[in-house]
Amino acid sequence: MKINSFHAESMQAMKKGMDIKMSELKKGNDNFEFIKEQVIVKKHKKLKKWLFPFLMTVTMAILFGLISAVTFCIAEPRLYELLHRAKEEKTPVDLQDKDTEDIDDNDLIRPGLEDTNTVKPTPGLDKPAVQGEDPDINEEVKDPEPVIVERSIDADIDDYKSIYDDIKSIAYEGNKSVVKVSSIINTSDWFGNPVEREVETSGLVIANNNTELLILVSLDRVKDASAIDIIFSDTIAAKAELLDFESELNMAVIAVKLVDIPELYLKSIVPAKLGESYTIIVGSPIIAIGSPNGHPESVEVGIITSKGSHISLTDNRLDLFNTNIQSNDNSDGFIINLNGEVIGIITRNLKEDLNKDLSTALGISKIRSIITKLANETPRIYFGVRTDDMTEAAKAEHGVENGIYVETVQANSPAFAGGLKTGDIIIEVDEALVTNTNRFYSIISEYNPGDKVKVKIKRTSNTNEKDLVLDVIVQEKANK
Repeated sequence: MKINSFHAESMQAMKKGMDIKMSELKKGNDNFEFIKEQVIVKKHKKLKKWLFPFLMTVTMAILFGLISAVTFCIAEPRLYELLHRAKEEKTPVDLQDKDTEDIDDNDLIRPGLEDTNTVKPTPGLDKPAVQGEDPDINEEVKDPEPVIVERSIDADIDDYKSIYDDIKSIAYEGNKSVVKVSSIINTSDWFGNPVEREVETSGLVIANNNTELLILVSLDRVKDASAIDIIFSDTIAAKAELLDFESELNMAVIAVKLVDIPELYLKSIVPAKLGESYTIIVGSPIIAIGSPNGHPESVEVGIITSKGSHISLTDNRLDLFNTNIQSNDNSDGFIINLNGEVIGIITRNLKEDLNKDLSTALGISKIRSIITKLANETPRIYFGVRTDDMTEAAKAEHGVENGIYVETVQANSPAFAGGLKTGDIIIEVDEALVTNTNRFYSIISEYNPGDKVKVKIKRTSNTNEKDLVLDVIVQEKANK
């Protein structure tokens, strides 16, 4: 019994020991399996986790680069044009007529004053006869006299219509250079309450400087305006700004940006053709466009009724001519000839009392340079005198061959500071001969503000006339 009991206990002890060993072994195996499984799974997941996003990033980057490159190549020229359109440099405006800009009144050929020493061509010959040459030798080569056949043709109503169709066509082409201008002027009513007044007029497109359209208008229509618009239709307008102006001439230039003008309207606008007014003839037919009767976009037809009038301004003298077109306080506009060229600017403040109810125009030839300076915002030189041209009798009386008579010296002007007086005769400016007021203006216009010029004068205000040389420092003309 003891043996069996001992054997049973031994067996239990061995079993217990084996259970402990198995438990430890299992525990050890469990720990080993855990470590082994964690290491392998961790490496595999890291690789899978980062490799796929990396490949996707590289692929998307390549696609993005390709799409961006193609898009940039297509859009870049258009974007450049759009962004740099307004940054293009302004082109200087040149409105001068090279053939007539240096013409003075004395340079014009008048009927009956031809040079009698000039050898006139013999009729029928291509060259003038040479003195001493036998004229009979050339008789054989004379062209036969033309035979003129005259036939009377009765005009009818269709001919009359045809003439006016031609006039309408000229006016239509001229109006391509005219735009409607509307300005808002702040004023007050009878009770002192602030009100806005809309003023409409017409402007003449004189140039396109590559960034803006430059438009000539009457100064009093836009000077005190809080807003200026160019009207293209009832719903389309473009903002304009006052660029420069000349108070004495009641003339201003406004500018509207090209980018603000719808392309459809911009294509139909043509800068005006400026003609010349030296050779206009009384009785010649003309057309008035703009607002000649006070209504924008109106047209009047008439003739030149008189010429030869002048208006003296500070340092200058301008030509006027008159028409038979009725005028009123709202009249603005431009006179064109039958070639469609602008030959005059209608003026309201420089007209004579004799023809206050008829349109008076400033001749374009002598205001070209002023309009050019306004368009380019070039400073105008201020000397400070009002002068008159001298007759031959007046020159002989004072013993001068050339010169202009000083009627007025402006107070506090450069001329006043330099010592000029009313009654002086300006003979030379820096050794350049002064033949008339326009020549004087041309000379001083070449100087810059602050330049000193030597002016040779003859003083006539004293009992004994004497020649003097005065120093005058010219200034920039200030607009008021």
